[in-house]
Amino acid sequence: MTRRADLPRTRSDFLQADGVLVVVRETPPAPPPSPGQPAAVAGNPAEGPEVLLAVWDDGSVTALNGHVDLGTGIQTALSQIVAEELDLPMAQVRMVLGDTARAPNQGATIASASIQIHAAPLRHAAAQARGWLIAQAAEQLGVQPVLLTLRDGRVRHRDDPAFGIGIGELVAGGRSVLQLDTLSKPKDPADYRIVGRSQPRVDIPAKLAGETVFVHDMRLPGMLHGRVVRPPYAGADHGDYIGNTLESVDEASIAHIPGIRAVVVIRDFVGIVAEREEHAEQALRELRVHWKAWPGLPPLDDLEGAISANPSTQRLLVDEGDVDGGLAGAAQPMPRTYVWPYQMHASIGPSCALAHWRPGGGAELRVWAGSQNPHVLRADLAKLMGLDDTAVDVVRMEAAGCYGRNGADDVAADAALLARAAGAPVRVQLTREQEHLWEPKGAAQLMRVQGGLDAEGGVAAYDFETSYPSNGAPTLALLLTRAVEPVAQAFEMGDRTARPPYSYPNLRVKVNDMAPIVRASWLRGVSALPSSFAHESYVDELATAAGVDPVAFRLRHLHDPRAAELVRETAQKAGWRMRTGPQENADNGLGPGGDVLFGQGFAYARYVHSKWPGFGAAWSAWVADVEVNRKTGEVHVRRVVVGHDAGLMVNPAGVEHQIHGNVIQTTSRALKEQVRFAPQAAPGSALLPGRPPSGVVASREWGSYPIINFREVPVIEVMHLQRPGEPSLGAGESSSVPGTAAIANAIFDATGVRFRSPPFTPEVVRAALNPLPAPAGPDTAPAEARRQLPASAPWPKRRGLWAGAGALIVGGIGVVAGLAGWRSAIAPVSFSAPAYSEATIERGRRLAALGDCAVCHTAPGGTPNAGGRAMETPFGTIYTTNLTPDADTGLGRWSFTAFQRAMREGISRDGHHLYPAFPYTAFAKTSDDDLQALYAYFMSLPPVRAETPPAALKFPFGLRPLMAGWNALFHDPAPYRPVTAQSAEWNRGAYLVNGLGHCGACHTPRNALGAEQGGSASLSGAMIDGWEAPALTALSTAGVPWTADALYGYLRHGHAKAHGIAGGPMAEVVRELAQVPDADIRAMATYLASFNTATTPAEAEARAQRLVAEAAAQQGRLLGPAQRMFDSACAACHHDGDGPTLLGVNTPLALNSNLTSARPDNLLRTILDGVREPAARDIGFMPAFREALDDAQIAELAGYMRARFAPQEPAWADLPGRVARLRAETPSAPRR
Repeated sequence: MTRRADLPRTRSDFLQADGVLVVVRETPPAPPPSPGQPAAVAGNPAEGPEVLLAVWDDGSVTALNGHVDLGTGIQTALSQIVAEELDLPMAQVRMVLGDTARAPNQGATIASASIQIHAAPLRHAAAQARGWLIAQAAEQLGVQPVLLTLRDGRVRHRDDPAFGIGIGELVAGGRSVLQLDTLSKPKDPADYRIVGRSQPRVDIPAKLAGETVFVHDMRLPGMLHGRVVRPPYAGADHGDYIGNTLESVDEASIAHIPGIRAVVVIRDFVGIVAEREEHAEQALRELRVHWKAWPGLPPLDDLEGAISANPSTQRLLVDEGDVDGGLAGAAQPMPRTYVWPYQMHASIGPSCALAHWRPGGGAELRVWAGSQNPHVLRADLAKLMGLDDTAVDVVRMEAAGCYGRNGADDVAADAALLARAAGAPVRVQLTREQEHLWEPKGAAQLMRVQGGLDAEGGVAAYDFETSYPSNGAPTLALLLTRAVEPVAQAFEMGDRTARPPYSYPNLRVKVNDMAPIVRASWLRGVSALPSSFAHESYVDELATAAGVDPVAFRLRHLHDPRAAELVRETAQKAGWRMRTGPQENADNGLGPGGDVLFGQGFAYARYVHSKWPGFGAAWSAWVADVEVNRKTGEVHVRRVVVGHDAGLMVNPAGVEHQIHGNVIQTTSRALKEQVRFAPQAAPGSALLPGRPPSGVVASREWGSYPIINFREVPVIEVMHLQRPGEPSLGAGESSSVPGTAAIANAIFDATGVRFRSPPFTPEVVRAALNPLPAPAGPDTAPAEARRQLPASAPWPKRRGLWAGAGALIVGGIGVVAGLAGWRSAIAPVSFSAPAYSEATIERGRRLAALGDCAVCHTAPGGTPNAGGRAMETPFGTIYTTNLTPDADTGLGRWSFTAFQRAMREGISRDGHHLYPAFPYTAFAKTSDDDLQALYAYFMSLPPVRAETPPAALKFPFGLRPLMAGWNALFHDPAPYRPVTAQSAEWNRGAYLVNGLGHCGACHTPRNALGAEQGGSASLSGAMIDGWEAPALTALSTAGVPWTADALYGYLRHGHAKAHGIAGGPMAEVVRELAQVPDADIRAMATYLASFNTATTPAEAEARAQRLVAEAAAQQGRLLGPAQRMFDSACAACHHDGDGPTLLGVNTPLALNSNLTSARPDNLLRTILDGVREPAARDIGFMPAFREALDDAQIAELAGYMRARFAPQEPAWADLPGRVARLRAETPSAPRR
């Protein structure tokens, strides 16, 4: 049943309704400008009063708040506050958050202020409504108001619960509007029945039911799909080049894609609108966009240096005592520097928005978005679109979690521009790469402390200086279109929690306000978290230097009794072990050699936010227990105990959930997270695919920006200090603030080494402890010893000396004859009626599949077997011919005799020579009966008119008569002759492999004239179309020798347990072989196995297990960025056989021959382009990383995979160069 509380969509729906009590407030006046702060977006009085609460005649209640729920649970907590004041069941309250057409403008959802500050108007409105309802009931019931109470939606007599009236009846038939009375008296906390008790989240049931609550799921009738093309300067938000870098957009490059409705270009904003989402995606990949040269961004490899060099204005916040005198007289000076990196919000889901443009009155633009600040977004959209803000409506929907501002506002503006251009609703979805590259980052920070101890072990002085690049981040479309000028703005944002929480007699605090270096916005903890990292790390250093327990030292200088109680209780809860120095040897370590050390670290902070001096939110303390492997450098946070004092907790369960989220995210930020920036390129370097411009954000996916996984989540214990009589304090961010320092202090306790710059990655920790020597290689036989050819292998015979000499003579005669036009044409025929039986045609269809005819004779996007596919050769480009029976362009006028001659001799019907890119050298081995069946099949196809483009060959290879000499030298037109010493199955396999199967065409190396080499070089591997066709003989680099069973499984199903899957061109071959009888596949496997070392199944299995074990042993020896990239981007599917099979087949990479090959090409191509069309569906798919990883990352990843999974093989040389070459050879969408 629909409740009235769910129906209103605008303020006027509330104010013009009947049967309702409405509590409103006048639009607050615009606040005065605040120096150093972003301009506030004030409410518009033209919209009328802001609605806070509505009580409806069906007993339901609508409550409204301008903040939004980001997974923080405020929807539930605010509902509890309203239900408490009105004594209603929570199910009767509909909580509306953020929608600009309904909710009041209360600014962005930041600073952990939703409950502490911005819930107050709603609490007073509910209390005021309670008083009004009791007064109305008293009048109707004829009793004194003091005798009445409100309980469960009814006003009733205190002594007679049956005597009363429902709140719906009290508002029925009328419309009452109350102006908010901020002096209305809320309930006494002692009387609370709902507030202060744990409640389940009210938003979870709809999510579990799959209702449309996420903006990603929103759909409208007639909706179109949009994508955006971003400029090359990811990370920039100021500079003359912004909005001025686009050179051209080639709309013709996507003209072939159906359903393209618009290409929108406004300065540097480029967007595409399509009818279907997959076509929008395709257009995003293929639209050719060219960018002008631009200067690049400054280097950020030295973050401390970059921040120090950034121009700044210093503010003196605190100057108490004699700091300079204290420093001069310090017995133990301790200058320290702490550096915080740029980090991401790292939303799991890329941002999405939907916009509907409806000019002509009312809300001309409606946008559904996951914004954290709907009213600010509305103002930006109005500016972007040239509208009054009253003509814009932002409907706030759930979106990917971010704990700060991600790409939600940016994509909302994208959707607005595209919707206006298309004149229809447009849904825009960012890609993962766009979200990572363009979301405003959490700002870096540089903190320097000058301090030390006096002769008595006290703190001589504390001089704290922090530098924080600003985090204003204008909405991206405003910058790209130059709706706002891209100028650097320095805000005063670096002073959050800048004052340490301890009482130092000589204290100075300075902040250097500066313009942004990288486009940044607020991220959980803002500047307070880095400042507390420095404060809490430094006080720990002071305690160690003084020889005092760190907790005791803090308590000595902590004069806030509430904070001191929290510190003591948290330490006791965690089982804090008193110590005066690091305890790295206290437990003698665990593991081989005692390599795993244990440590315990403490930190405390109170989150102080907003303009200096700000306001304090909740108090929080951490005790972190860590394990550190001193050989590998790995750090594992085992347990975190959090003490928390948030005053009165509206929903204790919600607060606890927030603490858990903070512990997980803070642990991830401390151990893993750091934005990677592109290295500086040479001045004037061209913009090339795979090589990001200088200084731009280079972390484009989870491989280069890893986050904590479920296995790494610590055990979390929470201790709440119960203070029901105290005001509620902000709990959203507070428990994140001390976390990084607690972990760093625990690592020091375990190792005796201080780390002052997160993240504390294994390579950072290992380098500080003891550099890891290069791992010894496994005890594996050299590759050459493993790849010896079996002496009994029945190799194809080479021509003898006299046969070769004779061939030269015949070849010379053939060339002369060819130049004279000696080969005659065969007369055309008219082939109209079927002349062959269905059985013959069906046999021909299977033979065509065996020969992969359609694979080569089908152009991309063309009709099967109609030819036109370009075949790149060392001599130039040849195009495949039309095999359909079209009379003018195909085989329609070919007799069987002409077809037979072409297949055996390489001579076309008209007498001209064919090039051996058409493998007649193999097809010649085919019997006449099989050629007859193949001919019958082709003549049964529907005719397709398709001209074959002329070949483009280098001189003299374009002279077809020369092929007569080539044929005399290298071609034997005789059909296959069985080898009597071999079995029938072996001979059948040889007939198929060397005939229609033409395996040697790809897998046999060729000589200088393009002929397949013979003897032991046969099937020994070659390069074809940029892919390595590996050796099919004992020369294979596969870790496990091929057996007949393995070859059968590979050819039949597209994968072999001990080898991997068929990829690249081989996937097409396996798909065609699916039509070939099983006996023929077995025969081919038997034949090919005879060229490999005889191996029993038991031997193959033992060999496979040993290789996997040797690779697994490398896991802890190669820790670093490449390992994290692999773990984040690859390891979910690829592992050592000890993980889940998520998609299709999962062969341990130690058994994949691409990793053991002497050439990295196949691996690099697979990383670049993925597996989009597997040989069989049950194999599974693999995403392409071409757009996600740059050349350096792919090279680093491939090098790691080689060392990790094929440690017995030498490292590949020049991987970056190979990646660049392969990327250029197979481009996706040039954007230069």
